Amino acid sequence: MPVPVFQKIKHSFKLCPSRMKHAQRRPSIFSNLTLIFGLIIIWAAFAPSKLGGQTSYVMVNGISMEPRYHTGDLVIIRKAQTYKIGDVVTYRDAEMGAYVIHRIIGTDQGQFVIKGDNNSWIDAYQPTQDEIIGKQWIYVPGAGRVTQWFRKPINLSLAVFLLGGVFMTRVMAKPPKNQKGTNRPPINFGGMLEPASYLMGFLFIGFLGLSIFSFSRPATRTADTIPYQQDGEYTYSATGTPGVYDTEMVRTGEPVFPKLTCFLNIGLAYNISGNQLQNVSGNSQIFARIMDEPSGWQRTIPLLSQTAFTGSSNFNMATLDLCELEALVNLVEQETGLRTNTYTVEIVTNIAFTATSAGQAIAGTFDPTLAFKYDKVHFYPANTNAEINSMHITKEGLAGSADMQANTLSFLGWEATVNFIRMSSLIGLGISLSGLILIGLFIFKTARQSTDALIHLRHGSLMVDIYEKDLQPTATTIDVTSMNDLAKIAEQQGSMILHMTRNFLHYYLVQNNGITYRYVISTGKKGITETDEQPEPIAAAAEKTNNLLKNPPAHKHQNTE
Repeated sequence: MPVPVFQKIKHSFKLCPSRMKHAQRRPSIFSNLTLIFGLIIIWAAFAPSKLGGQTSYVMVNGISMEPRYHTGDLVIIRKAQTYKIGDVVTYRDAEMGAYVIHRIIGTDQGQFVIKGDNNSWIDAYQPTQDEIIGKQWIYVPGAGRVTQWFRKPINLSLAVFLLGGVFMTRVMAKPPKNQKGTNRPPINFGGMLEPASYLMGFLFIGFLGLSIFSFSRPATRTADTIPYQQDGEYTYSATGTPGVYDTEMVRTGEPVFPKLTCFLNIGLAYNISGNQLQNVSGNSQIFARIMDEPSGWQRTIPLLSQTAFTGSSNFNMATLDLCELEALVNLVEQETGLRTNTYTVEIVTNIAFTATSAGQAIAGTFDPTLAFKYDKVHFYPANTNAEINSMHITKEGLAGSADMQANTLSFLGWEATVNFIRMSSLIGLGISLSGLILIGLFIFKTARQSTDALIHLRHGSLMVDIYEKDLQPTATTIDVTSMNDLAKIAEQQGSMILHMTRNFLHYYLVQNNGITYRYVISTGKKGITETDEQPEPIAAAAEKTNNLLKNPPAHKHQNTE
């Protein structure tokens, strides 16, 4: 049975599948913005530290971290404000001149004690917090082998060649036949409203996420620990005997013979340094301790009573009576029967200090020790290693603070307080939400004016206004049930939507390959929209369009519904 030419269908693609060729769908602005937004997030998360990011990439090489980490595994690390026991960190070993990825097992005077999981010993080098590059963020087993493969010039060249070939193939590919020789319409941006809506939507989502993130972080945190360093430099001297020593004085590092002199002058130069260290004061005292290490016997002899000092530098001098020590050793051996070839003599200085740094009070102690050996003939420094300066003692420290300071967050090298990020995110959230509300009100107002105004608002970028005489006759005319279906056809076919008005009727047409797809609305004489629920005016409109398009009235086609 013949079917009327203007019978409406719900899905025009089902009616004439052989007459339609699916053109490649163009990416919408939503897809483009999603891609850009995703790339920004990926870059912010994975940007290398050499390019201003917070991420470094380490490939495991060796067995020191087995059984969890193996050679060829990739570990992505990120810089952290603090590190704790159990963290897997990467640092540069200055002694080895190489990067090491091991686990923190303890701390020692502001330095980290680090050990490989598969090692029975701890690392000789103990890095400070500033020397640690970062701690493990993401672990990817075996991924390092892929990176190593690309490092070879021949493999990298092959990959670039294949990628370039694929790109050139896509660029030089011929367009579909149904689009050959035609100029494709511009991408459907939906006028200025659609990109504005997407932009406001993305801003709203971004600022909402930033708000949630910033409000989940504390606004304040405990103030950073304050690093400081104490240095002590021992010196000693005694009256020498001409002919025995190079000079008339016994100098630091030389042995001292009690038969030649009984008095040994010992001095300690003390200095404390730190960031903005102020109001330094403290006290110090010096004593000597002689001991027999195998038996555990020892005696303590005061040399300098407690002395107060102010300032970051101080020098103390005390005198050790070597003849008195010799007499003490002889007495102990006579009374106890102890027989020892060599005794140890330690010079110990007890120092306690207080200071302020950046308004924070700090306090600490320092006990530098100088050791001698005594073999009943002479006293000499216990440390005979020329590479180690036993006279210079250093101690580093970290002073904690109970004070609170503003918490900060860093992003690509830019650092801001949490309160500032909260305020900025709320302002951005308000602006983007206001923009969405204004766009919504504008759409609502336009929709209340007329259906035609709403159609132009949504599909204006695909639409061209024409006169009746501009229409080209086609063999087939198909009515669609909604403007959205017509817009989909226009996008798929790479065509424009033709708009024509006549006698309060609005005709929306898409012509392609001898077929006219059509959607008709009537606003009536009083501006009242007549929709598909009123078929008679639409049928009359279809009849008028048929005459305008000069379609053959006897054309038949099979109904697929």
